[in-house]
Amino acid sequence: METLNQKPDTKRPVIVRAATSLFAERGIDGTSMRAIAEAAGVREAAIYRHFAGKDDLAREIFLSWYGWYCEKLQRIVSGPGGILDKLHEIVRHEFTAVTDHSDAFVYFCENEARFVRSLPPEIASARRVFTAFIRGGQAQGEVRAGSPDLLADMLSGALCAVALTWLGTGRRKKLNTQLEEVVQGCWGMIKA
Repeated sequence: METLNQKPDTKRPVIVRAATSLFAERGIDGTSMRAIAEAAGVREAAIYRHFAGKDDLAREIFLSWYGWYCEKLQRIVSGPGGILDKLHEIVRHEFTAVTDHSDAFVYFCENEARFVRSLPPEIASARRVFTAFIRGGQAQGEVRAGSPDLLADMLSGALCAVALTWLGTGRRKKLNTQLEEVVQGCWGMIKA
């Protein structure tokens, strides 16, 4: 709780942004606390006032971003509309995530396996949400029969690959111009 004489802590968000960018570029193991401090323009000791260490910082960044991503995904899947309408919204969400939060998106994709096994109970994994989406579509007869987990992995993998390829090719096109093409490709992969 801040008192009237205290200034709000402005270093924490700067540290988080710098760490996210470096983790996306170099990986967690390839990034030192010194590099994070230099990128954030703070002393290394300032990081330790906010985080117990690099692993704590890495996990907190992942959970914050992943929680936002999965919460939005869950709202789409459990919301109104048909399966194809929901697929449009899922693809739009993926494209928004990669265009508006590129560093966090890369970090999330590259580190999901590292952190997903120890998610707090309030955060549903993306795989679980995608699997629920597939099961719902199968129950309605709109998604083909097969392993819901496998179909969910295929859908998730395809979306992630499109987004990472777009980043890797220097963003030559606006990603949203390819929304319908990606939706139709994904739909072709899962439809009954």
